[in-house]
Amino acid sequence: MKIITITARLRARRSRHFPIQSMTSILALLAIALANQCLAEEVARQNIQSKSTPSPSISDLAVVSPLLPADPFALDSPVPTQGPFDELYVRMAIDGSKQPQDFGVNAQLGGQAAINAGFPILADLYLGMQVGSSVTATSNAVRVYELLGESTGRTQNFTTLGLFQRTDSGFAWGFVHDFLYENHYDDFKLGQWRIRTSYDLSETTQIGCTAMLQSYGDAGIFGTSTNVRLQPIDQFHLYLRHFWKTGAQTTLWAGVAEGHGEDNAVTGFSPPKDESFLFGADVLMPLTATLAIYGETNMIMPSDTGTVDAFLGVQWYPGGNTRSARRRKFSPMLELASPVSFAADLARQ
Repeated sequence: MKIITITARLRARRSRHFPIQSMTSILALLAIALANQCLAEEVARQNIQSKSTPSPSISDLAVVSPLLPADPFALDSPVPTQGPFDELYVRMAIDGSKQPQDFGVNAQLGGQAAINAGFPILADLYLGMQVGSSVTATSNAVRVYELLGESTGRTQNFTTLGLFQRTDSGFAWGFVHDFLYENHYDDFKLGQWRIRTSYDLSETTQIGCTAMLQSYGDAGIFGTSTNVRLQPIDQFHLYLRHFWKTGAQTTLWAGVAEGHGEDNAVTGFSPPKDESFLFGADVLMPLTATLAIYGETNMIMPSDTGTVDAFLGVQWYPGGNTRSARRRKFSPMLELASPVSFAADLARQ
């Protein structure tokens, strides 16, 4: 009887996760706040135009859009004046994930809330620092875990901290360390390094490479007695980013990931997969000076045992710099860690 009681308590502890209803409420409140802000900005803009300029003709409206700056590629002066919110953004997004850590029988769907900022350390040298944190709360998208008596949700807390430098020559570099605390079928603490270099071929085109290197993994228990170990998956990719005249940004990348496990919680052991091809993309589309749609995706092949990760949401820039995001001297060099950029492998022990 004592053993049964202890097992029941362990099962109750593992099943705790951030309520999806709370995340839904937060997303709804954010949507209302963003809609109010957009309306306020539009009313303020129309009031200013009506007072300072004559009513535009139809031809004027066809040529000039008040939502776009006079020069969409106008960037900062060599050492820009840095306000407290210039390089800060807050994001709310829908998140979907499937990784080897899901033991071959599960996937996750839920939401994320994130905040990320960059600021100068040595302004004359363009040396900056970035720091950010996020919470991703998801529920199982497949019923197998529930039928096995396992947890029905997962909560992940990502924290990113690093340094970067952008030069006048167009070359830039940066590195961060990502910390992950995860509450799933057990509690795990994982870490990885990300390193990026980039070069601006022109005002509209950037190329670069990114490496993800595991720092440390963690061991835990699946079910009642299956010992497992989670470990970040090393990755390397080359990317191409384009800055469009509308202010939108699109990025495509492709590369290689280290091998990953293919064990299955139901069917048992399988030989691990060797190095695999990966590809992904991100998109940033300004809506106003302070709001933008942002999303990322990353796939490690094969899709049945590799990773299928993506999120899409709205980012708020208090500094009003959506059209120069990721281009200014002290914009964060790397995005805040998420399941898209932090893939975890599983191995039985």
